[in-house]
Amino acid sequence: MHTRIIIIFVTVFGLLVTGCSNNMPKGFPKNLKPFSVKLLHEGQPVEKAIIAMYGESSGAGFRIMGVTGTDGTAAMETSINNYAKRGSPAGTYKAVVSHTPKLPSDSEDTSKMNTGELEAYADKQKAEYAAAVKIVPAEWNGINTTPVTITVPEKGGSVTIEITDEKTFVQ
Repeated sequence: MHTRIIIIFVTVFGLLVTGCSNNMPKGFPKNLKPFSVKLLHEGQPVEKAIIAMYGESSGAGFRIMGVTGTDGTAAMETSINNYAKRGSPAGTYKAVVSHTPKLPSDSEDTSKMNTGELEAYADKQKAEYAAAVKIVPAEWNGINTTPVTITVPEKGGSVTIEITDEKTFVQ
């Protein structure tokens, strides 16, 4: 009985290992570098911002994205369809950065609201969003309008984007 379990385990493990290494989709970059982006506002980390990096040729077929954690850092990940790996190919990219501010009503439980209550909740959220301070400049939300450029060096690494009231810069 134990021998059968061991054989099954070895077979499954072997299939997983070979499946993971041989299923790289066509067009997926081969030399990914470990890379992260840190987003700060007035020196404080920005959580739950989405950072997407786009190369010069938009038809490359892959995308590079990350979501910032509590420390404001996003580990960038390259993907095609459902295949993804940590890291980014070396190169220069336009960065699109989006962030939805946390709203006071975000913590409300909507699961038991009726239609009228949900409509009122949606109106409340729209008003809160309109009044909320948006720390990421609006032009950063579009590939054609973002002024943010990020270079991933051959050895990989990290970059910090600092947003301040006076000046915004990439380090």
